[in-house]
Amino acid sequence: MGGEDKDDMKGVKGKVTMDMASIDIVEKLHSKKGIFMLKRRKLFEFMGAAALMYSGAGHSKELSTKPFRHYPFDPVTAENFQQKLFIPGTSGPFGVLDVTGPLKIRATAASFSILPGRESPFLLYQTEQAGKSYQNPILRIESGARFTASLDNELLEPTIIHWHGLHTPAAMDGHPASTIAPGARFDYDFKVRNRGGTYWYHTHAHGLTARQAYQGLASFFLVDDEDQCSLAKAMDLRLGETDLPLVIQDKQFDAQGKLLYQPNAQESMMGWLGDIVLANLTPNAVQTVTQRTYRLRILNGSNSRIYRLAFVKGNTPLSFTVIGTDGGLIERPEKVVGAFVAPGERLDVLFDAGQGQPGTDILLKSLAFDAMENEGPASSMPGMPDMGQSTSRLAMGAEFNILKLSVIAGVRLVAKLPTRLSQVKPIRLEGATPRNIKLSLKNMNFLINGRTFSMDEIAFDVKQGAVEIWSISNPKVGMPHPMHLHGFSFQVIERLNSPPQVSALARFGKGRTVSDLGWKDTVLVWPGETVRIAIDFAHDFPGSQTYLFHCHNLEHEDAGMMINFRVQA
Repeated sequence: MGGEDKDDMKGVKGKVTMDMASIDIVEKLHSKKGIFMLKRRKLFEFMGAAALMYSGAGHSKELSTKPFRHYPFDPVTAENFQQKLFIPGTSGPFGVLDVTGPLKIRATAASFSILPGRESPFLLYQTEQAGKSYQNPILRIESGARFTASLDNELLEPTIIHWHGLHTPAAMDGHPASTIAPGARFDYDFKVRNRGGTYWYHTHAHGLTARQAYQGLASFFLVDDEDQCSLAKAMDLRLGETDLPLVIQDKQFDAQGKLLYQPNAQESMMGWLGDIVLANLTPNAVQTVTQRTYRLRILNGSNSRIYRLAFVKGNTPLSFTVIGTDGGLIERPEKVVGAFVAPGERLDVLFDAGQGQPGTDILLKSLAFDAMENEGPASSMPGMPDMGQSTSRLAMGAEFNILKLSVIAGVRLVAKLPTRLSQVKPIRLEGATPRNIKLSLKNMNFLINGRTFSMDEIAFDVKQGAVEIWSISNPKVGMPHPMHLHGFSFQVIERLNSPPQVSALARFGKGRTVSDLGWKDTVLVWPGETVRIAIDFAHDFPGSQTYLFHCHNLEHEDAGMMINFRVQA
């Protein structure tokens, strides 16, 4: 960051430096992963159809009761939360960069200090503007503006950027077919057609997405419009002060404090879990707040972990107000006490810290829930190979803390929340074309309509300007899948056969929860559930356009739970 910000980064965020040692470490991790992926594919071929009955593929609950291995950052114990939350500034890591002209972005290897006094190799997006240096900048731009950027690949492997949630021509979307080799450049040039909202960008190199994103290649892409400005004015919200982008991630570290990503066969199939929970790259984060309303733009940037979010004082859940989801503001503010957020999803909330008196601690937690992952010992099926256990000490569905809000003395400020935030015009469903999307598990691979990803294969065509209703069905044998659509936003119109922990939150008609409101690009589909979404495939791009539909559990994506669809002109 700038000179005035460096002290705030000390211990938790540290410095970002380029050096050959960190590049060498990253390269070693890369080569090990390549070897592992080859062995994993052979394992799947060997295991065959019997995998449908395998009950040992879940994340281990047993490990969650064991002590943490190398560091005092276990997120279950609230007393551990003493590290100052990193707040994005005007430069440096996660610096807010107002896009006013072309950018030159470099994907590079670097070292980054997360655990105090220890450096970890990372992969980062770096750029400079107006004499300031940025790492993984939070890009902020006006709706309707032109975005122009070049990506230079300074890694030792292929990469590409996907603009998650943005409506762009297919050539600008960051499809893995656009992946560039080390030393190559890719030029982006498109109009930002989206309404105001909290979007993001991340790597999308096929087979490398999970590790590259885990090692750091991701950040926010904030779009402003009149509705966003009106809300900020009404609620006295200032980005970086009372309006806080908050990316939540879970990671593992080795004994030296270096970032660890070495999935075994089970973790490659089910998804990698960390056991240190980071809020804005801060472990055990704490933020002081006064008795006023704060905006938190929450992004689940984890590889596979689902969060059941709640603000808790003592043992009492407190209300918070959802104002937006993936594609910007919803129509009306909705007050709730909990919500699920899956990988890739965003939840834009207002929280009134005045619900606590000065001296009170309020915890943003992930509450316990049923992970629905068909867990059990591998030995339950004779002859099945041992796939190993999850190496995380924090099981999927366990309860833990994410961020501590410590209320301090200050003027009690109560702003009047507008009753209407924006207009979300429902997609007209008359004459819409139905399409069934079936998720399945076969030979230890998760599939979409029986397919695994092939770079040049088109799973189906849709007509430009058509409206379709997709019914996405997830079998009971399997696990939850956060399904992400490229190129277009959609509206959730119905949930069917939801598990009790989801239907208990369904206050918004036709089984929908607060996370389903507004415009979406990612939706969580639980085992046994069908989610119906409406998509308007209208666009003004010339010719046919090919986009992706995939699971945003990043290990699933890399393993091929992804298909191409083509919008025909």
